[in-house]
Amino acid sequence: MKAVVLQPNHEIEVEDVPEPRIEKGSDVLLKITKTAICGSDIHIKQGMLPVNPGTVMGHEFTGTVTEVGSDVTRFKPGDRVSAPPAVWCGTCPACRRGQAQYCDHLSIWGSGDILGKELTGAQTEYVRMPNADLCLTQVPDHVPDEDAVFVGDVFGTGYHAAREGNIRPGDTVAVYGCGPIGLGAIAAGWQFGPSRILAVDLLNNRLEIAEKFGATIVRPANGNTSEEIMNMTEGRGADVVIEAIGSPVTFEQSLHSIRRGGSLSIVGLYAAPVEFPAQELAMRGIHLSMGLGDLTHGEQLMALVASGKVSLKEMATRTFPISEAQAAYDLFENHKDECIKVLIEPWHF
Repeated sequence: MKAVVLQPNHEIEVEDVPEPRIEKGSDVLLKITKTAICGSDIHIKQGMLPVNPGTVMGHEFTGTVTEVGSDVTRFKPGDRVSAPPAVWCGTCPACRRGQAQYCDHLSIWGSGDILGKELTGAQTEYVRMPNADLCLTQVPDHVPDEDAVFVGDVFGTGYHAAREGNIRPGDTVAVYGCGPIGLGAIAAGWQFGPSRILAVDLLNNRLEIAEKFGATIVRPANGNTSEEIMNMTEGRGADVVIEAIGSPVTFEQSLHSIRRGGSLSIVGLYAAPVEFPAQELAMRGIHLSMGLGDLTHGEQLMALVASGKVSLKEMATRTFPISEAQAAYDLFENHKDECIKVLIEPWHF
């Protein structure tokens, strides 16, 4: 079967790899219908994350069940499903605490062994899904793959950011970074009842989607975003700020955009150290949240999409057949002003 495989020297190629098979009673086999390129895939390709060449890429995907293990009870062949970016065990101390993202046996699709056990990626034709009853989410018939493919990671991580920010009814929320995760945070943020969500980004195509998602665009005249947010909140600052970029500059701007006693929820991944003003955070009473996104909200988030209250398919800019995976990666990696998310269809050549 065909798969997008990491190569040396920061390249990817489409290669033939062995088809998976059922190994345990809790497994299912999935025929991949849609898979998306994530910013983490670009980090892997660029060598920022220590993944070995030969690894199949990808962790955002939908699929159709083709075969089920003997212990699977929730799914049958023909079911459409959405998968999370990682698989957890459900029984270790972290899982029992409700923190599946820190599972002792965590396996991340297409990550090599960065965290936990290696699990082949999903930019391919078939995958073996472990712990299917625990980790998979059913996709209703009327929900298109272009919506469902974003539930597991983009919407799930955005929801985690909004939830950890402790958004309350009537709050003003500011989101720094309107890439896919930031847009997911905007879509999720509305579920907590804020009065407005302010969207910050430099790229107009991202701000256009943020506006479609109901956000108010922040366009600072002097380049000082935090000052503009202060002006928009009568000098108090936002109640909650979500930082979805991972930049020292936006970290500092985020801190200066929050009211006293407000919350900063960080889901951006930082490639470089940041100066951490512990005394300022303490004196201003800033509540800070960081960490990996919760993996366990698939059912609730899919229900929001199925109800029509959330639509995510606006983020799907282009779809490529797997034979054109290199062009898909080039578009997502190098042309941010032209795309939000890029999808790959493994069964189109």
